[in-house]
Amino acid sequence: GPKPQTRFVLDKALQKGMTAMVVVNKIDRPAARPEYVVDKAFDLFCELGATDEQTDFRTVYASGIQGKAGHEPDDLQEDLGPMFDAILESIPPPKCDSKDPDALQALVANIDYDDFKGKMGIARITNGKVKRNQAVALQRPGGAKKTSRISKLFVFDNLGQ
Repeated sequence: GPKPQTRFVLDKALQKGMTAMVVVNKIDRPAARPEYVVDKAFDLFCELGATDEQTDFRTVYASGIQGKAGHEPDDLQEDLGPMFDAILESIPPPKCDSKDPDALQALVANIDYDDFKGKMGIARITNGKVKRNQAVALQRPGGAKKTSRISKLFVFDNLGQ
């Protein structure tokens, strides 16, 4: 069945009204049970109180180790293109919550610390631009706003910095 971390993250996403997509991985294994997995995913969505629209999720079948994906378990393409296409087609882009269309909006996904650079936020910019010495504010839902300045910028390209 679904792991606790999957349940937790999916619950938070559904509560926020987000759209989800199910990827059934390891479809290349002889003991693969794609129909069972999709049924279990549907049951989990229902158990977590998903709306009718959220339970009508897009499903992609994949073999991560082989780098293949497809829309049917027995019809995988030679690359992961169908999965990426499904993401672009079924997951809406982030929305800007500001009245200023150029306002910086970023989602911090991870925090790191370096003895020389200090605290670093690793984020995905969803709106606006950021530059060195720019004043920024960190706002947590329901929390106080903290202000700071950007001292250094790093760009991640794939897995490298």
